[in-house]
Amino acid sequence: MTEIDVTAPDWAADLPKDRFTEWTSELEVYVRMRDGVHLSTDVMLPKGGTGKLPTLLVRTPYDKTRGPTVLDRLFLKQGYAVVLQSERGRYFSEGRYDNYLQGASTDGYDTLEWIVNQPWCNGRVGTVGSSSTAEHQWPMAAGNHPSHAAMVPVASGSAIGDLPGNDTRGAFYRGGIPLTGFWSSWMSDQVPSERLVLPPDTTQEQRLRLRKSYSLLPKALVDSEGSPDPTKLMHLPGKDVLRALGGSMTAYDNYLTWGGPGDPRWDGVEHIGARAQPRVPALHINTWHDIGIGETVRLFNYLQNLDTPNQFLIVGPGSHGSQMLELLSHLTLTEAKNLSADFSKLPNLKMSDLKFGDLEVGDARYRGVDDGYTKLFLKWFDHWLGGKQNEVVDMPPVQVFVMGKGWISGEQWPLKETRMTTYYLDSDPESRLRHENGILTTRPPTSDGADSYVYDPAVPVPTIGGGCCDFANALDQRPVEMRRDVLVYSTPALTQPITIAGPIEVVLHVSSSARDTDFIVKLVDVYPDGKAINLNDDGFRVRYREGFDRTVPMEKDGVYKITLPNMVTANRFAEGHRIRLDITSSCFPLYERNLNTGGNNYDETTWEVAENSVHRSAQFPSHVVLPVLPD
Repeated sequence: MTEIDVTAPDWAADLPKDRFTEWTSELEVYVRMRDGVHLSTDVMLPKGGTGKLPTLLVRTPYDKTRGPTVLDRLFLKQGYAVVLQSERGRYFSEGRYDNYLQGASTDGYDTLEWIVNQPWCNGRVGTVGSSSTAEHQWPMAAGNHPSHAAMVPVASGSAIGDLPGNDTRGAFYRGGIPLTGFWSSWMSDQVPSERLVLPPDTTQEQRLRLRKSYSLLPKALVDSEGSPDPTKLMHLPGKDVLRALGGSMTAYDNYLTWGGPGDPRWDGVEHIGARAQPRVPALHINTWHDIGIGETVRLFNYLQNLDTPNQFLIVGPGSHGSQMLELLSHLTLTEAKNLSADFSKLPNLKMSDLKFGDLEVGDARYRGVDDGYTKLFLKWFDHWLGGKQNEVVDMPPVQVFVMGKGWISGEQWPLKETRMTTYYLDSDPESRLRHENGILTTRPPTSDGADSYVYDPAVPVPTIGGGCCDFANALDQRPVEMRRDVLVYSTPALTQPITIAGPIEVVLHVSSSARDTDFIVKLVDVYPDGKAINLNDDGFRVRYREGFDRTVPMEKDGVYKITLPNMVTANRFAEGHRIRLDITSSCFPLYERNLNTGGNNYDETTWEVAENSVHRSAQFPSHVVLPVLPD
């Protein structure tokens, strides 16, 4: 692991000359919400700026005491006011932190109302941020405050609720299976600020003094590299895993015990859902290996179908929030280290020769409005907040990077020329190697067949790649593909390239000796040398096959159809490569282990070993549908 070379030319972008070099800061301002709760807020204004300024608002559950981020600094230098706010119940903000996204709509609306009544605001406010700082923008946007002029939510999939075709409850589930590896780690960081209970009459001076001497940073339940530790998460019952490891009570303790995506208690979480019709101009920005990429494109598709104006989808290669790394090019190494204590742990990511994990992408620089995301963000807010006329609203509504090919664009998502193509699961009777026996073919199967394996929850298939939120989530899958509890289906080596871009659907006909079990699928690009890179994954808990609002046990002699619709990617399978689908019943710790009992799972301490089967025949045509583009 090496430091990012922030002086490398490929990270640099020619930006407008700085209008200001310094700014004033008023810290720990208490902004009152409609229910009387006060939220800790910092206001920064460019020193020497006069008149009413366009304003950026950043609401975050993370520590804002380090000051403005890289992006915030860039906008301060261009003459913007910047407002940073800790969400309800976080750090020095009052209230309780009981629920993910709580107060995102009302608190966000009330904060916008406060900002536009300040003497330094020109009445136009933009919101910007990555990950959780992006997700809270969507419930706020659903309120359609007249001064919410534009937004840039980067990697915001966890905000997406019950949209048509989306049953993940903000990327908490895949097919009813909780994504425990990601959420247990993230939630362990969200320790409520009740550890420090401030009297209701604290002064701004007192809060500033506490801010300098008291740390509210929690101790995450991760290993020394900052990733979830699988050995810690093996604890049973699953609902007590954070308690057993010394973690504080969080919203995760509730979510894990709720009865799947159909539990009505999820309606109390402020995801953006099917009843919302936000009209705020937005850049929907994400990456293909982000855990919430499926949610991002489904939200864009939903707003597109509503004819919502000024919505743009931009998806590049990389991991969670990779686009924000470009901004480091505008800092000195000293500035970057001051902003992030973990800066030295970042891999050497150069957008002109991007490599993350085992995937070599090549030149991944954004090629839309000018070059680079930084210029795009500046022009976006200059247009909507500053009233400047530029070409930003004339760009194509859809811009995506096809891995192995480069940037392409279109007017809609999925792209108009997409042709959904079915590949059926079958077998090669002449193959002598078990993991090479399964094949993918466009010809429907004519013979009966089934492939079986034993799934033991005590020795689950380990997660390799995927998930969130490090820089190594595109990894060679060969170590897990050699296991006897993983089925592998591949096309022959391609004689001509095949390009896909869009949603992917897998339909399986399955059976099991257990009353309930899981099936996990993974789309893989296999290189001529055998390297197998994961592109995306999905899962399904079979008890939910008749709907997420009910559970139905499996019968030992039953064969059941399940549909896994959550994968999405854009990739060119080059000549000599193979398209592959891996199927198994565990991917731990990313996916919660199914203990195969048919019980609640979260409160159980014993498990059953299951024999699981995938059927492939004319009667049970298991298959994957790929969104193929003309090459």
